[in-house]
Amino acid sequence: MFLTWSLSWGTIVALLAGTVCVVLSYLLILSRQNPIARLVLRELLTIVGLGVMLPVAWIKMNGLSLSQFGLSSQNWFYAIIANVVLASLLAVMFYMEAKGKSQKFDFSGKYGTVFYLMVGVLFETLFFYSFLRQLFELSFGIIPALLLTSAFYSLHHIGLEEQMSGASRKKELINLFFVGLMYSVTFRVFNSALAIFPFFIGVGVVSDLIVEKQAHRLSWKIGVLSLSLMVLSAILLIYL
Repeated sequence: MFLTWSLSWGTIVALLAGTVCVVLSYLLILSRQNPIARLVLRELLTIVGLGVMLPVAWIKMNGLSLSQFGLSSQNWFYAIIANVVLASLLAVMFYMEAKGKSQKFDFSGKYGTVFYLMVGVLFETLFFYSFLRQLFELSFGIIPALLLTSAFYSLHHIGLEEQMSGASRKKELINLFFVGLMYSVTFRVFNSALAIFPFFIGVGVVSDLIVEKQAHRLSWKIGVLSLSLMVLSAILLIYL
């Protein structure tokens, strides 16, 4: 259904989770001088807590299947083809824009940053496009779900200062809303995370932050920690 109205506990969980995600992001601004607090807010509470523990716990407690959230092998072939094609088109577009601005594609010493960013977009894929979007769709229908997901995705970046640099905050958030809508629609068409992760969404964030904004280096060690905790917490919750 494109539009519906079926409120449930899932509706409350989705709205609260999205709001908490935005609040945690905003708290990153207040704790910019405290690396321990930022690690807890970003890696533990946001990426691991909201990105893995909450979705897995909700799916398990309610007897749902991963396929309902686009986390299965269904449509895998067409999803991956779309992923690669769209990523290639996006890469060409970014390349032409960067060439016109005489920007350099220098990734030397930034592979750790790329790895960290890919862990971040894995979180975004799981939390926004898989979990929130599906719960919103069950409550409000396809179109409101796409819009709500994109809004929360955009607002989530409010405290990610490397994402907000180089442009007015309002303009950047508006741009991110349409970026989120692009990924949300693609995910929904194929009902598969493989339609956007890792290539389509990866090209977007790497091109934006490393090429366009020249973001400061991010730690691959923290990326490894986040990814390890994501995998470990998922395994524990699934088999407990």
